Amino acid sequence: MRTSLFCVILGLAVVGCGESAPDPKSAPPPASVAPPAPKPTASEAPKEEPKKEEPKKEEPPPPPPPKTAKDVIVPGATFLFSLADSPDAMKAVTETCGKKKKDEDKKKCEDEAKASAAEEGIRFEKGEKDGTWVWVSFGKEKDKEVVFNKITIKDPKFEDKKVTFTMTGKDSGKRAMKFKEGDASPATELVDDTTVAMTDPKKGKLVFKLKK
Repeated sequence: MRTSLFCVILGLAVVGCGESAPDPKSAPPPASVAPPAPKPTASEAPKEEPKKEEPKKEEPPPPPPPKTAKDVIVPGATFLFSLADSPDAMKAVTETCGKKKKDEDKKKCEDEAKASAAEEGIRFEKGEKDGTWVWVSFGKEKDKEVVFNKITIKDPKFEDKKVTFTMTGKDSGKRAMKFKEGDASPATELVDDTTVAMTDPKKGKLVFKLKK
């Protein structure tokens, strides 16, 4: 027991009392230390995800090309008279109604003229024979349509913004006009996609709006 205690007290650099020191050759190798992981090269570096392209905004379609007289002035088209856009006719109404003595009579006269004008117009109809149209001007009297002019027309000569016709037969309307067989009609001009105008020798420029 003395030897054991002595070994415990003094055994700081020995493995054990009565035992020989281990052979350094037979001692197990020290635990290996793992080398540090190599840094990724530029080619191995994580790639950034490509940025998503924003969807391109769709451009609005181009506006349709402007219409020509041939697109608007067709059989079946009806145009209503626009007094406000017909300066000579408007001037005639103002002068006629201006002859009234009382202001209320002048206003009543103008209102009646405007209401009557709003019921007037022109239209193009299919003729009874191939290649012919019928030009009709109309108005209203006592809430009934009255045909002022009704003329058979043919051989339309279209230009970009106007058309003329050859008049044939007789005017069968209530305000029949006299003309010679084969005379050219007054030109119908296209002002815009929904507006036409005709020039009357007496009434000046008359403007009409396409009836919807």
